[in-house]
Amino acid sequence: MGTRRNLIQEADRHARRQVDDVVRILLDARLAAGLPQEAVATAIGVTHQLVSVWERGAVMPDPVQFARWGAVVGLDVNLRAFVAGSPLRDAGQLKVLARARIAIGEQWSWQTEVPVSSNPLDRRAIDAVIRRGERRIGLEIITRLTDAQAQVRAAQLKQEAAALDGMILVLADTRHNRSALRAAAPTVLPAFPVAPRAILPYLRGGRVPAGNGVVFV
Repeated sequence: MGTRRNLIQEADRHARRQVDDVVRILLDARLAAGLPQEAVATAIGVTHQLVSVWERGAVMPDPVQFARWGAVVGLDVNLRAFVAGSPLRDAGQLKVLARARIAIGEQWSWQTEVPVSSNPLDRRAIDAVIRRGERRIGLEIITRLTDAQAQVRAAQLKQEAAALDGMILVLADTRHNRSALRAAAPTVLPAFPVAPRAILPYLRGGRVPAGNGVVFV
């Protein structure tokens, strides 16, 4: 949890820096356009006192207010999301991980939430890595298969970055996931060709599967 708290604290600081940067840009644009705070406030539909505290950084506008403020001074302010790390595991994922550990057994040593690399800028983590001797296999826990292409690609990139001997998608054994896997077979099978029924016998025997694969637990 300490790592997660640090990441959240850094996200807070990063967001604050972004907001400060955008506010400075909007202020400079207002001044360059020769617009008084009152004109901006009237166009947005707020008081000029509120625009003043925005520009001082005392209050943070919401995304809609930011967008409207930008439009008044001739700027496009938008929000974007980029992949920057691994999501926080929820209770469902923890249950699937626990079932996977029982199904695979203790022939392997287990680590959970393993950083993909030693690069501090790479915030990705592998849900679990099992090790036997020098061989290491990553486990990606998926409670619900949704965007198979993105989920498969993310797992592949983690495997490459961590130089793992194998990667297994561990899916919650639900009707939805079985149906979704069948529908996504053209996307999943080239990268994870070993069938679910073949994965567990390999792992229970302490052997590395012949390739990447999928297992239901």
